Amino acid sequence: MNLASRRVDLWPLALAVVFFLICTLLARAYPSAFWMVTDYEPLGLADALNMAYRLADRQMYEAVGLSYHPGVTFYLMSWLALALAGYPVASGANFFSTVLAHVDDYHRIILILGALVGAAGVYVFARAARKLVPGLVTAAALALWLVSTSATLQMFMTVGMDAFAMLINGLFLAVMVRLAYEKDIDPSILVFAGCVGALAYLNKLSYIYIAFALYAAIFMKLVFCRVGWSRGFWLLSVYVGSFALIVLATGFLVIGWDSFRDLYWYHRAVILGSQLYGTGDPTVVSAGEIRRAIMTIPVDRAYAVPIALFGGAGLVIAGLVAGFKRAGQTPVAVLCIGTGVAALLSALIVLKHYDMHYTAGVSATLPACVVCFYLLTKSWRFRPRLAAAAFASIAILFMARQLIWPLDTLLTSRTGFSARANADLAEINSYLAGTKRAVEFAYKTPFAQFGEGFVIIYASVPRLTYEYFQNRPLVISSLLAGKVTRDVGAYVIDKGYFPTVESVKAAPNLALLDPNPVKFNEGDKLIELRTVFLLIRGG
Repeated sequence: MNLASRRVDLWPLALAVVFFLICTLLARAYPSAFWMVTDYEPLGLADALNMAYRLADRQMYEAVGLSYHPGVTFYLMSWLALALAGYPVASGANFFSTVLAHVDDYHRIILILGALVGAAGVYVFARAARKLVPGLVTAAALALWLVSTSATLQMFMTVGMDAFAMLINGLFLAVMVRLAYEKDIDPSILVFAGCVGALAYLNKLSYIYIAFALYAAIFMKLVFCRVGWSRGFWLLSVYVGSFALIVLATGFLVIGWDSFRDLYWYHRAVILGSQLYGTGDPTVVSAGEIRRAIMTIPVDRAYAVPIALFGGAGLVIAGLVAGFKRAGQTPVAVLCIGTGVAALLSALIVLKHYDMHYTAGVSATLPACVVCFYLLTKSWRFRPRLAAAAFASIAILFMARQLIWPLDTLLTSRTGFSARANADLAEINSYLAGTKRAVEFAYKTPFAQFGEGFVIIYASVPRLTYEYFQNRPLVISSLLAGKVTRDVGAYVIDKGYFPTVESVKAAPNLALLDPNPVKFNEGDKLIELRTVFLLIRGG
């Protein structure tokens, strides 16, 4: 191997290392407590415990967490983090309490694993792009991914399914390059494509755009190469069959049939319903939701969505023109169509159910779009490429500048919130010292006492639930209040839902998820703390 080729091989590794360092440095600069960030932290712990108890008991316990996204990748990564923390199998007495005592170790490990997954995605993408575009174009493409929405980096500060976005899109580009540039379509490529499409869907429903984009690219490759009907049908069947086989096998071996059936109905509701999680009218698309998304995106500085929407549509059109009108440009046409469909669909899916964290899945489509735009300018002999490079550099710097303040504000507020919540917990313990009545932590108080209920429900292991109730006689999470009887003498109430004394006193139910409404009564003592209220029953 000569030095030039060795430098080319080291370039993807260097980019991956840089990304890993960015994530680890941000995690050190903006530390936050495990129970005080998002639902991903307790969900990951619940997934890990579910797997640990499955292995210990050799029983396929229902995995409630896999009945929604489904998040199979996150499920397995969470268990790996727990295993690396020293608890791969639920063995010994009081396993749950032992894990909770070391939850910070688990938290650090899963943050590292999330950064490694992101770095692996950067490496796979850069390696797939290295023979198509110069290294600086690859670096610019990845920079666009990072700065086009603050959700990209946020998803590595609180690790969830979107940590796999770049890895999935990197694998997508690797498949697309082989599909586009090989003269004859080898069925093995389509099996690989089916596996990547299944991986995307099993990661999160919104990533189904990968599976549809691969199908579109395969179909157009067959059209451009004038493949016969019978062989074309066979090749498409190989792709679809590989996708279906992987999904069904995962449903049987990992998710479980009962959860897989729940998953089907949940995804059906999301697809056919409007609003977030398909909770709105069964109109598929709500005009009101689209308007809300269009108004919110500029405020959130989620530039990834309009870039993917218009850039993806442009790539699809350019790909069709290149394939039908320009001789010898089939590879570029197939790449542009597949990449364009992925970007366009990712943006449309987010517009249908807009929420800021979903834009992390959209931004991951942009690096491949940059590669395709470069290939188009090169194949169409577009002369002012220097001007295009200058424009791209200015746009990336502009978005980066717009990103820094809101990201810094969010991460700083999380760190400060964690400190205030810890101080509140110390005061709560002092107020309740010596009490013999239970305290209920209501939705969504930022403490382990509430989050443990989330973990118990989503882990869904009977003997784990029994251990929790046995070891927590004086503490109950509102999530579990309907499953056990406790003599509750105090309630911890989240200020995020009840910000003032007046709102607490007027609320019809202070414990939002408790089936028995909790109201403020005359004679109750109400103590306002930094992040919560403490309500102590009188008499």
